[in-house]
Amino acid sequence: MSEHIKASDGEQRRKKWLMRLADEFEKVEKMLPANFVPKASNCPPWVERVERELSLVLLPAANLRDANYVITPKRMGAVIGHGCAMAVWMMEWFNSESQKPVGVEVSEDDLKKGEGLNQTLLLWYQAACRLAKLSLCACVDQTYEDMRDFLLGYADGFSRKPTGAKASEMGSATFEIYLFMVFHQPLIERLDSVRQFHATLTQTFGPRVGDLKRVEKICQRIGLSFRKPGRPKKV
Repeated sequence: MSEHIKASDGEQRRKKWLMRLADEFEKVEKMLPANFVPKASNCPPWVERVERELSLVLLPAANLRDANYVITPKRMGAVIGHGCAMAVWMMEWFNSESQKPVGVEVSEDDLKKGEGLNQTLLLWYQAACRLAKLSLCACVDQTYEDMRDFLLGYADGFSRKPTGAKASEMGSATFEIYLFMVFHQPLIERLDSVRQFHATLTQTFGPRVGDLKRVEKICQRIGLSFRKPGRPKKV
């Protein structure tokens, strides 16, 4: 993220501030207890692109779609706001799930693993809280305009905490499609055309998927192509 921060004359203070926040945010992100998306070692390139698209969908207020974007106070505020909101949501979800009856006997080994995960998640959440305090306190030392823009971006991102654990409650229909693509990579690799892919998505999600042209654009965006059915070989 730091490479997207540019500074002109008189903006060194702002650059130093934004770079510090970007570095601290990346440190917190690396503390996540598990990868959000499962990934095999031999994944095709389009899976990597889907992962990036997922992150963009999860940070709508930051508007990071343009690869040449410049980090501004408002954009940085939105990124951190989204991250903090996701931390709150994850803790709420985890606490809710931990209170549900398991229904099966849990081994001592599983209990130890669960305790380890709890501790890792707690450390990550505490780091996210420290980042929120750091970023909100640091913005007070900036100019009025930069502080205002940062707080506006933070409020926008923080206000978008997911309402539930379902994919449809965490983002748009496109978000659901991306998740489906990553979790069902082997199935998608066996498909022969975008039309077949669209039919599979429609069967799974219904009319939320949209028309064929929408799915075609998604495939073009991530570089997913399908093999065209050929003529049967002559015997």
